[in-house]
Amino acid sequence: MKLKIGIDCQSTLGQKTGIGLYTLELLNALRRVAPQHEYLELNWGCDVVMRSDRRLRWQQVELPRRAHAARVDLLHVTGFDAPLWRPCPVILTVHDVIGPLFPGNFPPIARGYWAWWLPRSVRFADFVVSDSRNTKDDLLRLTKVPEARIRVVYPGVSPRFGPLPSPDLGASIRHKYSLPSKYLLYVGTIEPRKGLSTLVAAYSRVSEHLCQDLVIAGKKGWYAQGLFDSVRTRGLGQRVHFPGYVADEDLPDLYRNADLFVFPSTYEGFGLPPLEALACGTPVICSDAASLPEVVGDAALLFPTGNEDALATTIRETLEDGTLQRNLRRAGPEQARRFTWDETARQMIEVYGQVYENLH
Repeated sequence: MKLKIGIDCQSTLGQKTGIGLYTLELLNALRRVAPQHEYLELNWGCDVVMRSDRRLRWQQVELPRRAHAARVDLLHVTGFDAPLWRPCPVILTVHDVIGPLFPGNFPPIARGYWAWWLPRSVRFADFVVSDSRNTKDDLLRLTKVPEARIRVVYPGVSPRFGPLPSPDLGASIRHKYSLPSKYLLYVGTIEPRKGLSTLVAAYSRVSEHLCQDLVIAGKKGWYAQGLFDSVRTRGLGQRVHFPGYVADEDLPDLYRNADLFVFPSTYEGFGLPPLEALACGTPVICSDAASLPEVVGDAALLFPTGNEDALATTIRETLEDGTLQRNLRRAGPEQARRFTWDETARQMIEVYGQVYENLH
């Protein structure tokens, strides 16, 4: 049986972050693992930042219209928004439920959108894929969708992320992004739910004892200015660096050159950055929030979410313990090997086949 599968690829245009990278990696793996099917990349065909009104038009009008015109057998929406009009069976990937769970992290309009739309979007879809058991449990609690309509399919980590450094590892990445020679690293969007205020507070407690600066890499999200103000108020302007968005091809060397990767998020549906850091053999410290223990296993050090004292202590003790660092560097790649995009694709093909057979 050959299927024609439409995949929402609008998120792959422009600067690619979470959903865009997920979609690209999944699409490439699907073509490797199951080349007998046809995969149609659906997007608006313009490399621009999507305003909220254009995003709504894309998800609710253009995407289903193009799927209908292409006569696809299935439509896979890799973001959160299932179209009301379904010209064919729709599979929806839900990466997290941060909006309904933590509305205070978003502006008022976004709060209303998440509270009203996510439960309906999940109900409109014919089948839902979640990135983790934690997200599946959240969906079951918040949306009342039958468990039989939700399946956990873990994302993978690209083989580009590995412990072997590039020959010019340190110099090139530091020069390109104006980085210090030794640093602690965070990668991700700069917004309140990422727990960066906890990281900055913890770093301020131990910075005078460390030779490492702190690098916070990622694009600005909701309320990012508050973090910049906190860094300035604490007198850390010369020790905390914000290189902005880092191109995907530069991320492996960015991770490898870090002495520690710290991920203090208050909620994650999966948490790809700490897994990428583990794959690179970089010691990882992360919060014990939501899906993170599920993803990092015993290969990372966990601290209680939001506890800046515990984080400060863990950072300092890890940097002072060479044996611990070596153990973490060995354990990280082994844990990361449990998550491959080829396995993600194989499980997604099972989902496609199941949905198609059940609805035809």
